[in-house]
Amino acid sequence: MRRFVFFMLIVLLSFSCREREDSSIPDSEVYLKLSWDDYVRLRNPGTYQIFTTGNNVYPANTKLGYGGLVVFRDFDGNVRACDLSCPVEAMRSVRVEIDMPYAVCPRCESKFDLSFGFAAPCGGPATEPLYVYDHVVDNGSTIVVSN
Repeated sequence: MRRFVFFMLIVLLSFSCREREDSSIPDSEVYLKLSWDDYVRLRNPGTYQIFTTGNNVYPANTKLGYGGLVVFRDFDGNVRACDLSCPVEAMRSVRVEIDMPYAVCPRCESKFDLSFGFAAPCGGPATEPLYVYDHVVDNGSTIVVSN
């Protein structure tokens, strides 16, 4: 009996040490440092900004994830960042559209709730959340998203 309990404990601990759930969105480099102007635009809950290649000029070290980033302030006042790629479609070119507090995929119509930063699916065929980038630093004047 002790061996069985020990074995089960080892099995449970090995599964609990995973850093991130498996995602259909590949791991991608992220580094984005927001300017004061961007910070001011994100000071209120429910505000967001979208960052994709081709729609702005960024510093050379900027990395925008797999399909681009949405950086937003959730309704608890925390700054969050998610990849814009829909996990159902899993293509860089298929990006969710933001209509706070939701992100909606224009192709499969999956809907994700951004209210509290989890980006959990709440409609459509999606079974996994948007890819959330957990390392977001808000120091009161700048925001840095990285991994």
